[in-house]
Amino acid sequence: MRKVYVKFSSLELTKKRSSDGRQPSSHTSIDDSSEWSYYVAIDEIYHAKWAAKQLARFNVLREAVNHFWHGPEGYPVKLIQVAGTSGKGSTSRFLQSGLSAYGKTGCYLKPHVFDYAERFIIEDKPAEHQEITRIWEKEIKAYCIESAMRGEAWLLDHSEVSLLIALKMFEHHSLAWAVVETGMGGRYDPVTALDVAATVVTNVGQDHEDVLGEEHWQRALEKAGICRAGVPLFSADQDERSVAILSNICKDVGAPFHHISAREVGALGKVLSQSGEGRSPDSLLGSEYQLWNAALAAEVVKRLVKGADIEEIARKLRAAKYMGRFWKIEEDVFADVAHNPSKTQALSEDLQLRFPKAKKVFVVGITGPRDPVAVIAPLVRQAKAIVVTAAGFKGQDPDKVHARLRDAFPDVPIHLAPNPATTLSVAKNLRGAGETIVFTGSTYMIDQALNRDANLRHLNASVGWRDVKQKQIAGTLSFAIPEKSQ
Repeated sequence: MRKVYVKFSSLELTKKRSSDGRQPSSHTSIDDSSEWSYYVAIDEIYHAKWAAKQLARFNVLREAVNHFWHGPEGYPVKLIQVAGTSGKGSTSRFLQSGLSAYGKTGCYLKPHVFDYAERFIIEDKPAEHQEITRIWEKEIKAYCIESAMRGEAWLLDHSEVSLLIALKMFEHHSLAWAVVETGMGGRYDPVTALDVAATVVTNVGQDHEDVLGEEHWQRALEKAGICRAGVPLFSADQDERSVAILSNICKDVGAPFHHISAREVGALGKVLSQSGEGRSPDSLLGSEYQLWNAALAAEVVKRLVKGADIEEIARKLRAAKYMGRFWKIEEDVFADVAHNPSKTQALSEDLQLRFPKAKKVFVVGITGPRDPVAVIAPLVRQAKAIVVTAAGFKGQDPDKVHARLRDAFPDVPIHLAPNPATTLSVAKNLRGAGETIVFTGSTYMIDQALNRDANLRHLNASVGWRDVKQKQIAGTLSFAIPEKSQ
């Protein structure tokens, strides 16, 4: 029987070697832990049933990983985990590009915009459809069936299967490094079950409060949950509250903490400006906030790769691109998957830098329980008009979003176009000469509005439909309808 070693919490303090062979700091002990670790413990105690269920999923995924990659060789590739409220995808792409100067690299991103294959990047190119099909049919599917026969608790879900596909793909291409993006939070995300060479937290902002916590410190603790003993954590968050929590949790766990400041950003900016090479219009390095993400990635590369050269790293960073981040659809039409206030603020700054005088027509949709006013507010100053549409999967009612935005921003023309497929023509009719159209607010809306593959568009909009259980209920319903007052 194969032994499976399970870490039941990312705050585990048991001494063991990290993925790069270092030992955790000798001072690590329960008695020395900070109040922040106590708050995590109390939260898990108050929700013990829920927390245990989430952490048990780590056991399920680790056993799957052990099935495919066991023995002294371990994982087929060195991994880096990236978490954060905003900038995760961009930082992952910067990391992949920077590390490509020192070996074959790839990354696993989420969500995709149009095509599931976009999630898997192998040396700057998305995965081939045939490769995904082959890995699923020939390698992963059989294991999933075997797991299902063991009972419901061992069933692998979509996110877990996708991680296994990514690891298999990294193995097939003999990659040296791969970057894996975290979903929401981090403490209970499947990626945190993997062994990694480094962890990254871009920042802690406002998003998913219903799942990660209403308070900033709660969301910071969720992201700090990706810490592992002996594994360095890097962050460029400039909020002192976040830095305090991240550094304390790292100390509790025994993880080296590296904080990137304006000094590192300025140093990278200087190298980039001195090179004399121009940037392509669709380069990720088009704004100041992306320079912070790039500097964060550059610091990780320098720390992990002995003898790494900043000029060579900068050359690779300059060429980095990311579908969905200020993505040009056609002339004067762009899409950006910003979907929370932090991201739309960054998008606003990017637009102001690229098109300082042009007015914009924004096409927006809102997903999840987000406040549409908070999400769209950073864009209003540059808006000639706003077109509200349905967001597809997890989308809010466009009529209600339209009403909220009209009440909040009465000076801006706000139009309703419930069908995303009509929004491009509506926006073009509103746009004047020299003005720009920007689709934003929801990845799912961009897919429904602009995806030319109708079959993928349908599949993307109906994720999970097979999991819905239809039940027939027999009975009688009675209603009390109040009489109208005379």
